[in-house]
Parts: sequence; structure tokens; C-alpha cells
Amino acid sequence: MQPLSEDKIAAAFASDKVEALDYDGLHYKRLTDSAGPVPRGSVRLPDGSVIPGYPAIGRIHTLATGLREQFSGPFQAEEKIDGFNVRIVRHEGRLLAFSRGGFVCPFSTDRAPEMLDTAVFDDEPRLIVCAEIAGPENPYIEGSPPQVVEDVALFVFDLMARDAGGFLPLAAKAERMARDALPGVRTWGPYTPDQVEAVRELMRYLDAGGAEGVVFKTDAGGGYRAKYVTARSSISDIELTSNALLDLPPEYFTHRLLRLALFMAENDRQGDANLERDLGRALLQGLFDASASVGDNGLVDQPFRCRFRNRDNAERFVAFLQRTGGKHMRFPEGGLYAEGDFWVLEFRRVRERMTSWLRHTLWGGTQFD
Repeated sequence: MQPLSEDKIAAAFASDKVEALDYDGLHYKRLTDSAGPVPRGSVRLPDGSVIPGYPAIGRIHTLATGLREQFSGPFQAEEKIDGFNVRIVRHEGRLLAFSRGGFVCPFSTDRAPEMLDTAVFDDEPRLIVCAEIAGPENPYIEGSPPQVVEDVALFVFDLMARDAGGFLPLAAKAERMARDALPGVRTWGPYTPDQVEAVRELMRYLDAGGAEGVVFKTDAGGGYRAKYVTARSSISDIELTSNALLDLPPEYFTHRLLRLALFMAENDRQGDANLERDLGRALLQGLFDASASVGDNGLVDQPFRCRFRNRDNAERFVAFLQRTGGKHMRFPEGGLYAEGDFWVLEFRRVRERMTSWLRHTLWGGTQFD
């Protein structure tokens, strides 16, 4: 991500791609789409400062050609965590966590202070902490990394500055994270583009451990990044979402099948009976579960559970999901309750098209192919 000039930022926030929002008295603006070099999800705060959106990262599918094509010098590999991306800042004395799309996330804002030492902002108040929040009790995605077995955890992967943006150089980031004891992702390297076999060995290790993959990073090109995922990641994604086969775009599944096939081919695992069996089970079990769910309660849905320290933030999060998720969300009566030091929120995301198709089919309707 190249640093942004003041005139480009001004032009972006003067465009028709700006939405004005409010969060607990905080009036801010977000970019609903990229405007020139200024990424979607960029935010302007009331004091005029800008939190640049986190840029999209391209994906390579084969290490042998991808590393040489994308990198001309040394790079490092950082573990890619299966969670959701937030940018954390301190504004007027309080921590705020912004989603990838530029919304203040009530859940992340509620929990971030206990997962991140706020002293990191004492020396550099304009710092932006880029992190992944992951775990089985996250409110956005079904997956979780193997190292988080309950609740959620935070993993810092980049540091940026407000306004001009740009990533802190890798060595400086590592030094800052070590000094302030920031919870970070695992890192390997440096590697050079011709060390393909060494990177393959790393990917085999991560695949065996159930990790999602890596993000390759270099300081060159304004902090260039590229990502690469494991075979197990593709199978896990299919397993978690096959009950939403009709609700997700077809490309969601075909892309994961292609990634899996290319990973297997590059690592001489064609005909791997375990992977083939696991893929078939991942796809079919979700469909079996969806059919059983319609038979039991008339719906295909996905349960979520998350914990808040503050009840007001839980209620703000419900309002946020109702505004952005609409009819797909179900909030049962009694779904927000106290448990120890937490407020627990339970809700369900309905798979509308799978529900409709299975209801019609299982209850005797006809289909025309």
C-alpha cells in the first residue's frame, strides 16, 4: 500500500462514495467503495484524521511460478488467521475497532481493550493496529483457527499510521510488537523467490496443523503482499458452508476446489485418498445437516454465540446486524443474557435459498432442471 497524498484523500471524501454514520455519539464518514488509490472502508473521524482502508491482497495459486512472478527480493511469510479483519485506533481516549468495510464494530470495540494493551497508543497516538479477531465465539464467520479453542483472540499482523497510511516496515513492526508485547501472528523467513522448496515445506507443516495459510510480505512496493492457502483451509471452508450451497455465489465453491486441486498437484498429492474422502464428507455432511434441519424446524440456519463486557454494546451489535443483515438474522427471545462477567448474545443466520429449496423439495414439490 503506497502512502496516500492529502489531495487524493480530500478528493475521495468529496466524492459520492461517502456515507455518514454515527456510533454512540461518534459522527464519522466511511468510503463505500474505493476512490482512486484510497481504499474502500477508509474512515474520516470528526477531528479530520483518516483511517485508511486495509487494501485487498492478491492470491497466488502455485508457489513455483507465483513467488518468482510476485517477488524480486526477500520476503517473509506470516500465518493467515481464519478470522475477521479490524483496524483499532484510539480516539479521544477510547478504543474504536473498525471493520474492513469501515463500520465501527460494536463487538470488536467492546472486546479489544482486554485483548490489546492500550499503552501502545501512548507513544504514537496516531497509530493504527491492524488485527484479526478469531475464535469459535466470533459473530461473523463459522471458522476458527486451531489455536483458539474458546471465545476469541486477537492477532496483530500490521501497523499503519493515520492519514497518509502506508505500512510500518517489517523490521520496525517486529521491534514495536516485541517492545509492546502485542499478540502477533507466527512469522517465518526471510525467504528469496528461488527458495520454493523451503516454502513448500512450511506449507506442508501448516497444512498438517490445520492452519489457513500464509501472507507473503515485503517492504518493496509500499509493502507488497500476496496470500496462499493450504489444502485443509479449502476443505474446511466447504465443510462450514456447504449447508449454504444455494445462498453463496457458485464461485465461492469453485475457487476453493481449484485451490485444493492446485495445492495437491504442486505437492504430489493427486490421488490422496484422505483428502478426497475429507472433501466428499465436507460437501455432503453439510447437505445432510441442512436437510435434517429443515425436517426438524423448517429452517436451514447457522448458530452464533459471542460475549460482550457491556450490555449496551451487545444491543448496538444487534442493531448493526439488523441494519446490515436484515431478514437473514434471527434473534430469539432471551438470546441476550448474563453469564459471569459477560453478556452472552446468541443468534442465528438463516440460509434463505437453501431453506426455500429444501422445504419445497422435501415436502413433495417438483423441480424442473
